[in-house]
Amino acid sequence: MGKDQANYSNGVASFSVRTLIRKEPLSDFMKLPMKPLIDCILITIFFLNTGIAQTPLSLKAALQYTVENNAQVQKAEIDIKYGKSTLKEAVSAGLPQISANATMLNNLALRTSLIPAEFVGGSPGEFAQLQFGTNWNGNAGVQFDQMIFNKQWLLALEGSKKLNDFYDISLVKSKEEVIYETAKLYYQIQLTETQRGILIANLEKVNGLHALTDRQYQEGFAKRIDVDRLKVQQSNLLTQLNNLNLQIEQLEQALKFAMQMPLDTEIELTDTIALNPLDSNISLLQPAYQTRPTLTLLQVQQDLYDLDYRRWRAGHFPTVSLFGNYTYEWQANSLGEFTEGIRWTDFSQLGLYINFPIFDGLLKKSRMEMAAYNKLKVAKDFDYTLLGFQLQHQNAVSSLELNRNNLQAVIETRAVAEDVYRITEKRYKEGIAPITELLDAESSMREAQSNYITTLAQIKLAEIDLMHANGKLIQLIEGQ
Repeated sequence: MGKDQANYSNGVASFSVRTLIRKEPLSDFMKLPMKPLIDCILITIFFLNTGIAQTPLSLKAALQYTVENNAQVQKAEIDIKYGKSTLKEAVSAGLPQISANATMLNNLALRTSLIPAEFVGGSPGEFAQLQFGTNWNGNAGVQFDQMIFNKQWLLALEGSKKLNDFYDISLVKSKEEVIYETAKLYYQIQLTETQRGILIANLEKVNGLHALTDRQYQEGFAKRIDVDRLKVQQSNLLTQLNNLNLQIEQLEQALKFAMQMPLDTEIELTDTIALNPLDSNISLLQPAYQTRPTLTLLQVQQDLYDLDYRRWRAGHFPTVSLFGNYTYEWQANSLGEFTEGIRWTDFSQLGLYINFPIFDGLLKKSRMEMAAYNKLKVAKDFDYTLLGFQLQHQNAVSSLELNRNNLQAVIETRAVAEDVYRITEKRYKEGIAPITELLDAESSMREAQSNYITTLAQIKLAEIDLMHANGKLIQLIEGQ
């Protein structure tokens, strides 16, 4: 990086100049001499920056903050906790089920039954009315149930474990997505910040030329039209500078939103485009998109639908469970007889329950078909997504190689443009070159400088795209 470029990216004057320039109409600035104006801006920015509490933010710090505070990541973490709870719920169905119960009844009117009268000494063919039971009845007992065999439950348990894997992978995918968005915004801001630094530096050059030409005009050695052309150039540069300030403010707000950082927080990005380059060795170019979380999620979805199919098919298997109970019962005609021992009886049971499903109206068959169709749809999604990731990887590799190939040419063009400007500036001051030639040289130099910074930024963004295509962005915060 050349000396001039190092001055463009030092960041001292490039962070808050937009705030100052935006406070007054452009016409008011143009009423002031430009050299004192620029000096005043830079001095004021220095004191403003020393008085405003700014948060230094490296790329890694920005990504870590995003992962810790982004709502999508937090929701994915909640899903993991939810998945653990669903697994506990599935396990609970296979554990012993024990319950206690108690009942107290007052039979206000006992039911009357008819029996042959001859059973109680009556005439044959007649019926006698009898009432069975007591006015009061109470019981308390314990019920025990234990599943012994249920193939559907076993497959549901396996599905719950697989669902937890799904939530774990979803967390990784969410982190990858928010990291990608934050990283791109971070370098887009740095690109615009550096372009602003170039504009400020060139504005100072034009300002100096304007002051020189104005003195020459006053002394009769320059034309008024030359002074006016430099003034127009100053106006154009100030307009571009103001537009960049607005663009940077919008990008910073977008970055803070992606990070879930309060929008009124003052931030200062510490990594420059050329600082701390991402790993760009040959391993980065090797395709690894087959292991991206999105593809893994689709594989897990296929496994879940396969388990769903097997679970409904397992509904044709019999189920076996063990049960037992113990009940203590009291019967009497009045509550006053509650303590009489003869009124109390108990009974208990122990048994094995086997259920053989025979016909369910083809419910299980239709559910099996639905699960098979869903699995087939996910398989199609997997093939389509895999092809898309392959294309994304190839495009990122091509973009990276293209910008790397262009970099050397851009560097050479920038050096030539700067040399041409220096020579033209010298010739102009000597009265040899016209002002139009100088302005053309300044415009060409600014374009070459901007192209150089843009190419560096494109390389950075291509590296981020390539890491994202191969599912390696998480390494930026894990230090792998």
